[in-house]
Amino acid sequence: MAAEDVLIVPLHSRGDTRRLGHRLSECLQSGDLVLLEGELGAGKTFLVRAIARGLGVDAAVRITSPTFDLVHELPARMPLVHVDLYRLDDAGSLRELGLADRIGADAVVLVEWGERFTHMLGEGGLRVMIELAGERERRCVFAARGPRGTELLACLSARLAQRSIHGRRCEACGLR
Repeated sequence: MAAEDVLIVPLHSRGDTRRLGHRLSECLQSGDLVLLEGELGAGKTFLVRAIARGLGVDAAVRITSPTFDLVHELPARMPLVHVDLYRLDDAGSLRELGLADRIGADAVVLVEWGERFTHMLGEGGLRVMIELAGERERRCVFAARGPRGTELLACLSARLAQRSIHGRRCEACGLR
């Protein structure tokens, strides 16, 4: 993977994560796929919530992990599907969720714990690995998956260059 296909963003606070989600939401279009990975408690659902708010999901709508339901569809400017595959064991069950009809078509699809099923989810979009980087800090490693992923990564990089998520100059990442 080329260096231009990866973007690393340090997150110093929950506010940074919210702003990052908003910046990413500005780049997303119907059909986009975002795979979110990270250990339990890393902040995957928190980032999904920030992306959803950026896509226009009203603050009154509760956004929780669909761990037991597997799929939540959220009312946004465009269809938004939030999926959690943590409890899914086999690829056959994935087919029954109907994600293939939404990815690359009418919805933005945000998938937590989708890494095991990438062969069935397609080769496009972004992979987001949320890593713990200390007691309160995290970092997001964005990796492009296919041509659309490269476009999304370029868009996100441009948005971050225009407006930092940190609200101040961040020496660690060079963002203003």
